[in-house]
Amino acid sequence: MGDAVGGEMEIVVRATVVYWFLWLVVRGTGKRSLAELTPLDMLLVVVLGDIVQQGVTQEAMSLTGAVVGVWVFVGWTMLGDALSRRSHAVADLLDGSPVVILKDGEPLTDRLDRERMTLEDLREAARQEGYGDLGDLEWGILEPDGRFSFIARRSG
Repeated sequence: MGDAVGGEMEIVVRATVVYWFLWLVVRGTGKRSLAELTPLDMLLVVVLGDIVQQGVTQEAMSLTGAVVGVWVFVGWTMLGDALSRRSHAVADLLDGSPVVILKDGEPLTDRLDRERMTLEDLREAARQEGYGDLGDLEWGILEPDGRFSFIARRSG
């Protein structure tokens, strides 16, 4: 029973170290909300979950190994962010670029197909933004983060 308590206590200590380490990492990257995460950032979150879990519970990785693994992923992410801020070409490569999917109220079906979207997906997104008819829109843009931007037709 003493070994079990010691093992549980070690997990508490490991989890505490990893918690504060990840807190520093998140603060250091400057991301303040999930809305600010790029698709690459989201991938980082998923992969880090596995790395951290192994480091906390001692499954096939030491605490040091977990910290090193996290730093490698965070380092590449921060390098990618820095390069993206300095070069539009790198930003487009790593983060993607906006795609016009509707022009003058008409869906651009070739672009919808390329983005693996249906016309109903576009209509639903427009409805969620308060537009009942695609004809009311001048532009529909699929942003790199997966959100939609719609610009209404100007009246007059």
